[in-house]
Amino acid sequence: MAHPILADFHPKGGVAKSFDVYNEETGLPRRSVFVIDKEGVVRFSNVYTSGLPDVNDVIAELDKIA
Repeated sequence: MAHPILADFHPKGGVAKSFDVYNEETGLPRRSVFVIDKEGVVRFSNVYTSGLPDVNDVIAELDKIA
C-alpha cells in the first residue's frame, strides 16, 4: 500500500516548526515521525533523540489507520 510522505524543504523548516520539532540553534529539525490520517488527525508521533526510527513501528501505525 502506498503512503504519501512529506519533505520539509521550502520554506526551510516550515513544517517542522508547525509540529514544534525545529531546532533554531542548529537550523535543523529533530528526527521525528508523524502519522496523520485522512482527516488530518495526528495518530502517531515520536521524536527520536538518537538513532533512526524503527520502520516496523511506523508501518504498524500505518496499518492501524489503513
